[in-house]
Amino acid sequence: MIESALTTPISSSNPRTEAFSENSASSSSNTMGMEDFLQLLTTQIANQDPLEPMKDTEFISQMANVASLENQQKFTQSFTEFAESQSQVATQAYLGRKVTVETDSGERKSSVAEAVERSEDGQITVTLDGQSYPISNIVRVELTGDPISK
Repeated sequence: MIESALTTPISSSNPRTEAFSENSASSSSNTMGMEDFLQLLTTQIANQDPLEPMKDTEFISQMANVASLENQQKFTQSFTEFAESQSQVATQAYLGRKVTVETDSGERKSSVAEAVERSEDGQITVTLDGQSYPISNIVRVELTGDPISK
């Protein structure tokens, strides 16, 4: 791939600008992937000053940095998904327990959790006395019939 980039003739248009605008248009996010990096690197090699070429260690270092960044992004995404799934599992423990929520008006309401649901948009709610509340409104969870709470 690099050899073909070195033998490609330089056109009258600016390939750096074209490569950047193509990558920007094709990429739906603001992150730069390995393919984008390699395309940019190829363009850079094709247009470098032959009297002062880049060192191969710079290429390797840049590629390692991009690969490391991609791995960190994948790890972060996986960890976020794991944390969300753990939250869903943990909320099931609210069933049958006395849950206290803070309502939108600021008052607190306590009752036994009847249901835990996840809506289409991914929001998890707990149902008390037929009314659903987001789990972010929960301020206390306790065992029903617990002698300590009486």
